[in-house]
Amino acid sequence: MLLRRSKFAYMLTLPVAVTLLSLLIYPTIITLKNAFWGADGLTLSNFGSMASLDGFWAVVRNTLVFTIGSTVISMFLGFLFAYSLEFVTVGRRFFSSILIIPLAMMPVVSSLTFGMMLNPALGVVNSVLKMVGIAGPGWATGTSTALATVMMVDIWQWTPFCFAILHAGFRSLPGDVMEAARIDGANARQELFKISIPLLRDVMLVTFVFRFMEAFKAFDAIYVMTQGGPGRSSETMVIRAYKEAFQFFKPETAATIGVVLLVVTLICARPIGRALLKEGSS
Repeated sequence: MLLRRSKFAYMLTLPVAVTLLSLLIYPTIITLKNAFWGADGLTLSNFGSMASLDGFWAVVRNTLVFTIGSTVISMFLGFLFAYSLEFVTVGRRFFSSILIIPLAMMPVVSSLTFGMMLNPALGVVNSVLKMVGIAGPGWATGTSTALATVMMVDIWQWTPFCFAILHAGFRSLPGDVMEAARIDGANARQELFKISIPLLRDVMLVTFVFRFMEAFKAFDAIYVMTQGGPGRSSETMVIRAYKEAFQFFKPETAATIGVVLLVVTLICARPIGRALLKEGSS
């Protein structure tokens, strides 16, 4: 009877598993083929061509600035909100719900909304600044402000993700340990740096890596608001891969960039696996 149930369960899950594997494996094989296969067979020449693309290293710099900046600021704000909420006794659920609203919005919708608000000529932000005598910047249309603008939108969108996980981590801290620390005379700063942060280390690591990977492959806000411009001032590797594939019709170059993105993502995923294995063994 148990064997028949197992076979029935496999029959139910097999179509879904085959579909998911097909959607994952086939594009991966095609990407690897385009990246490593040339007219003379296996080759690494596509990677050399990628590195010699016009403005490629500026794109790499933009990617690093965007990814690191968005990740660090999102983590800091998420941690700050989660820690501050620990001192709220009335309305904690209400404030938690308010803080995660940006995460519930579609990235394209939030990007379009910010694009209209930050429009240099018609946007509400520059209109308010003009009322108080301040000349508003070009935001997404300025070469010196475009990258910072899309970073701001990405941070607004994903800080709630960091907050939600870290808030759950704070809620799971053992109350008896915290109470014992207070009895021993520990102040709030000592509780935070000597007890809370060490206990939340794995949670913070997983949150940081997930946020880093999300920022590294960010597409929606950049494409909707600037499409990588003006010039290449806000162009990242994901945007460049999209342009190489669908604007310049160079699938080999796009696939090569995709392989680089995949390798970086896999490297970033290793700390998550280690943290989960450590948690499972403990």
